[in-house]
Amino acid sequence: MDKYKVIAIVAAILLILIIIVLSSRTRIVKTYNKYMRVDNKHNITGKQLAFFAKQQLGLDDLKFALTQEKLGDAYSYKYNTLIMSEDVCNYASLSSMAIVAHELGHAMQYRDNSPLFNTVILTNRITRFTSGFVVPLFIIGLFFSIFQYPTPDFGYILIIISFSLFVLQILNKLLNIPLEYDASSRALKYLKENNLLTHGELSKARKLLSIAAQTYVASLFDELIPFKRKKNSKKKKK
Repeated sequence: MDKYKVIAIVAAILLILIIIVLSSRTRIVKTYNKYMRVDNKHNITGKQLAFFAKQQLGLDDLKFALTQEKLGDAYSYKYNTLIMSEDVCNYASLSSMAIVAHELGHAMQYRDNSPLFNTVILTNRITRFTSGFVVPLFIIGLFFSIFQYPTPDFGYILIIISFSLFVLQILNKLLNIPLEYDASSRALKYLKENNLLTHGELSKARKLLSIAAQTYVASLFDELIPFKRKKNSKKKKK
């Protein structure tokens, strides 16, 4: 195949990935805002659902915290705390129900000592330590490879180590995807079994959580840009 065709194919794939990343993040904000204006049938706020579910699910040690960050809702296993944004906490909306139920799904994973949850915790800890070495090792390895110092293979070994650490970051992201889908599955099951949402509301909640899960798929491609300066993102499973 002509090298220009290869370049064109790679460029097209990258363009598609960029579109997926941008569109998924736009869709979650749009859908969140849309369903934040839709009341749920029981007129239950996120805070009320959290307190109700805490007792019902046997999450006796679960604590709650408030954040002013929009879409900053998260679950911190380190402090066993469900963090709610102000709108989710105080509004009786469909978005509030779906988001709080999803974070409760993570609390249930922690309660059940989920092997996947524990694996993600471990890989998160490892990659938080190793991520800072990826770019420096690559640059140093490239420098030593050019000058073949101190041995012809030393720089090459550093580049391989850098690449291996980078692959570990990708694998960590991949593990987060099924974890998030499992939390959403637990959330929808809980909402359905307790008749907290109507059939129509449940369908909309499923749509919201499905789009939210796509943001984790999109975040996978963030790792493909090692030099990208990352913003403070919401901290789940910290």
